[in-house]
Amino acid sequence: MELLNRKLDTETTKINYKKVVWFYDFWSLLTESKAAKYVIKFADIKDNETILEVACGTGVVFEQIVNLNPNGKNIGIDLSPDMLKKAEKRLKKFKNIDYELKEGNALKLDLDNNSIDILINNFMIDLMPADTFDKIAEEFLRVTKPNGKVVISTFSYGKKKINKFWFWVAKRFPDLLTGCRPVSFKENLIKSGFKIEKDMEISQNTFPSGIIKARKMARK
Repeated sequence: MELLNRKLDTETTKINYKKVVWFYDFWSLLTESKAAKYVIKFADIKDNETILEVACGTGVVFEQIVNLNPNGKNIGIDLSPDMLKKAEKRLKKFKNIDYELKEGNALKLDLDNNSIDILINNFMIDLMPADTFDKIAEEFLRVTKPNGKVVISTFSYGKKKINKFWFWVAKRFPDLLTGCRPVSFKENLIKSGFKIEKDMEISQNTFPSGIIKARKMARK
């Protein structure tokens, strides 16, 4: 499977998401909401946990995380200040609940080692250069507690012929998808030290997504 090249330019990414923030939720509803349901299911959130969502976007999934973890600690980070502003508006209804939204970078998480029970990451890896995948997996491992979980969704290659349409769009018109393209992240997680517990492919309105649940094994 061909992996399309991408470059890391944080300022360009911020500009791209500033342009699409007004309709991003609608796009997400049509193409990513099915994956989000599986992410929440696989995360199996128990109240009073410490949960991090990396690339929380406009807060569609983060809202569900906070609702399921009202007595825990909830942290959402994103590279885009415009996406975070929309997330902040969405989360205003939650009173006296410990949540935090802030700018952050997956390549250097501003968190202590072994501090997160569940790490969730949706449709971010597909934006990143391939040479950052190992570093991202290592950062996820570093901050996750022993026996903690990571649940990740990505733009995938899909299993049906119609899914290939989206690879064609990503290749020919990358700006239409803000640089997203199909990726595989499972081997990077394994290499860093995670154990894969679930790995599935789904399709929503022809758009293919992959969902992975992995666990940081406790050392004996």
